[in-house]
Amino acid sequence: MFKLFKKDKNREAINIKGKLKLIGRDKNGKVVFIKEVPNLITNAGFDFIANVIGATSQPNEITHMAIGNGTAGGASATQLDSETARSAVTYAHTAGTKTFTFTATFTNVVAATEYGCFNNSSGGTMLNTAGFPSITIDSLQIVATFTLS
Repeated sequence: MFKLFKKDKNREAINIKGKLKLIGRDKNGKVVFIKEVPNLITNAGFDFIANVIGATSQPNEITHMAIGNGTAGGASATQLDSETARSAVTYAHTAGTKTFTFTATFTNVVAATEYGCFNNSSGGTMLNTAGFPSITIDSLQIVATFTLS
């Protein structure tokens, strides 16, 4: 969780936290598992958020999600350790709520262990990352949910 500043009587704290929902399906579309894992917003991701809020020149929006079979990096990571696939995301937010999501689906997933959201179809800024136990599945849907408070 990230705190923009300390809460006191004259100001509020702004926090952002996220989690991933991993939904695995077999070749017939039957749900085989649902797992939730926390994610880490990268240092570059915090810069990205700050630039969206205040920079005159806006960065490209988050458009893609990637998976890989390496070890998820820490806060200083700017890319996945070993990216194997990248897919376009669907963004969703309901006005008046404090959450938004990015969703993508990957097929024929083999030994996926890491994830990241990016603002480009290749390269780009990595907003966040997460690691999880190895997944091999016909279809893997990932829903990244961010909650502001």
